[in-house]
This record gives sequence, C-alpha cells and structure tokens, in this order.
Amino acid sequence: MDNKRRHFRVDIQGMVVDISDDIGFCSAEVTNVSRSGICLCEMSRNLRVKDDNFLIVISVQGYRFKTHALRKWWTTQRVDTVLGVELINTPWDWTEFVSTLEPAKDDVWSSSGKILT
Repeated sequence: MDNKRRHFRVDIQGMVVDISDDIGFCSAEVTNVSRSGICLCEMSRNLRVKDDNFLIVISVQGYRFKTHALRKWWTTQRVDTVLGVELINTPWDWTEFVSTLEPAKDDVWSSSGKILT
C-alpha cells in the first residue's frame, strides 16, 4: 500500500477534541496524530459541515490547540464513525508538541511510536 503521508503518525491516548460545525458542538477521541493531521473516533454526534471544513480545539495534558480542520476521509465501523482530518494553519506550538512524540530521526520507520497516556 502506498503511504502518501508527509509526516509520521503517532498513536495516542487521552487526547480529546471539541468540534464546532456551525450548528453545534460535539467531542471526539483522537487515535493518532501527525504534524498536519489527526484521526478522530467516538464522536458524540454526526457532524454537519459545509465544504468539509470545521473548527476544533484539541485538549491534552493541559495544552489547548485551536485550529481549523478539513475532513479528508471517513468510514463507519459498527456504530462508530472514524474521521481523518487535515489540520489547517496549525499553531506553531502544535508542531512542537507533536515533534516531541515522534521517534528519533534514526528510527523513523519503527512501529514503536510513543503512546501518550
């Protein structure tokens, strides 16, 4: 399978995202992150977004990152929707935060990415 990702993905636990779709708010859990994207699951309601664009606030370990997101793909697994999003105009501190989770440069293809708890 051809991996078209620009940045390494890190599996993560304990990260929550609050989502605004201009109609209301909901929350979701984050399963993995990269410098330019996240994967969401266990959303509390279906999103109703125009142009696949919405506002999110990512909360983890006392940090809060506010950014816009663009829905890139989604799938339904049982009763849960899993959503892959591209982060748009992310704040610099998000990039710094994710870079601390990435494996060392000499081990970039390892499957032993850090798991945040």
